[in-house]
Formats: sequence, structure tokens, C-alpha cells
Amino acid sequence: MKLMISSEASVGDLVYIPSEALLTDYKKFIRTDKPINVLCMDKRDVEVKVLYKGSSWWVNKRSVYPIKEENGS
Repeated sequence: MKLMISSEASVGDLVYIPSEALLTDYKKFIRTDKPINVLCMDKRDVEVKVLYKGSSWWVNKRSVYPIKEENGS
């Protein structure tokens, strides 16, 4: 099994967010200190809602990279 980055995230997909990405819940902001894999929970025009450390956060979709499994040998 090999994981690859694909082009478009869907709700329920596992997504990759690189280090130094800005996440917000509109009350506070945090910046990722290392790359993370999180669950895509919702989408808007320019944002994706993700589950990170047990809380919901919004992140700019330019910082979100969907992951897909590559089947093959």
C-alpha cells in the first residue's frame, strides 16, 4: 500500500496539512508545528473544516492535500 496526494478533498477523506499551516476556530488561531494527517469534516469555497486534536478547525484549502491509497504492486 502506498499513500499519494490527490487533487480534491471530500468530506470524510484523510487529508495532509504541512507544518506552519494556520488553523482557526474563529475564537483563536494555531499554527501546526509539524505536518499532520487529519479528517476532512466540511468544505466551503476557500476553507476546509478538519478534526485536529479532538476539535474542529478551519484551514485554507490551499494548505490541505487529500491523500489516496494507490493500489498496485
